[in-house]
Amino acid sequence: MKPIVIEVQGHIPTPIETVFDVFLPIDLSTIMEGYGPLPAVAVVEEQSGAWNSIGDSRIIRLADGHGMLETLTRVDRPTSFAYTLSNLTNILRILVHRFHGTWAFESCSAAGEPPVVIATWRYEFEVRSRLTRPISWLILTRFWRPYMEGALERASAQAVAAFARGSVDPAD
Repeated sequence: MKPIVIEVQGHIPTPIETVFDVFLPIDLSTIMEGYGPLPAVAVVEEQSGAWNSIGDSRIIRLADGHGMLETLTRVDRPTSFAYTLSNLTNILRILVHRFHGTWAFESCSAAGEPPVVIATWRYEFEVRSRLTRPISWLILTRFWRPYMEGALERASAQAVAAFARGSVDPAD
């Protein structure tokens, strides 16, 4: 069965390397705010590795107490990275088996112009059955897309701020 695909895109006035270096290790609790029935990310736990290599994993704990396992599946600095979310414990587990996220970055500024990156964030949801597909589609397009749009805006603001201060370390 074909996955349900949700994709958002934004323009970020920052060099591609900065965007990548901010987005890959970003603290999800600072960008993934709740939207409608979708809870915010509260904390990331049990992270293996530095979160920069294929196979690194972590538990994403949601504000409602539920969680999911996130595993990096591709890292191509500075153009993209991908991950899979599985072992869902929240209501989404009834609708989808797992879902795959991809971030792709493309520099679109000409030589001598200020840097601009097009960031594309895509999720492919593996739906559990043909029976749950219509309700899955409705929930994902109605709530997940705006959830992603807000997170993209907040992540973009962090990248712009990092570029302005000359550091991707949020402690600076």
